[in-house]
Amino acid sequence: MKTEIILKEGYPYILVSFAAFLISLLFSFPLIIQLGLLGVFLFFIYFFRNPERIPEEKGDGVIISPSDGTIISITDSISPITKQESIKISIRLSIFDVHVQRSPIEGEMSAREYIHGEFLYLSDEKASELNEQNRVLFENEKAKIVVNQIAGFITRRIIMFRDLGPVKLTERYGMIMFGSQVDVYLPKNTVIKVTEFQKVKAGESLIGYINEN
Repeated sequence: MKTEIILKEGYPYILVSFAAFLISLLFSFPLIIQLGLLGVFLFFIYFFRNPERIPEEKGDGVIISPSDGTIISITDSISPITKQESIKISIRLSIFDVHVQRSPIEGEMSAREYIHGEFLYLSDEKASELNEQNRVLFENEKAKIVVNQIAGFITRRIIMFRDLGPVKLTERYGMIMFGSQVDVYLPKNTVIKVTEFQKVKAGESLIGYINEN
């Protein structure tokens, strides 16, 4: 299947902003307005980009980052859905990151929980508990991993590209709109290969291994 260079979810934003830019030219709006509308049009093209990614490593036990962004914390926590003790990696996305989320492992998307919550600023420590969320369980014979998409103040939409079922490593499965956070809950026996404040890329950056010893 051919991959879209620009996500179809972005077409309405791109087309409307382009139409507004054309209107500004036709009716000779002030130059600053024309440039502003052109900037909005170009931003939407950039925001909805959908690049190909090649994982840094493949193989049994490898866990690849499900999201672009900056790691803001690595803590011990109880995972949603599985209710197991886990290592939680929180990844903060800016509006300049690719907002597509990808499967961290090959296996099965076996469960999903959608929480219709609030839209607090992500800087609020309660945001990861109270904001709108979409939690998905990925599992195989080695691990159960929960990826939680969390909407922010600007974000008003979390999108799923597909239903539950078999999933390939780094396969695209969803996105969050316009700035957000992704929490990844890993098994306690994971060997973590990232650090706080590190930048990661979905479908490319290695974040850990499952330690079977």
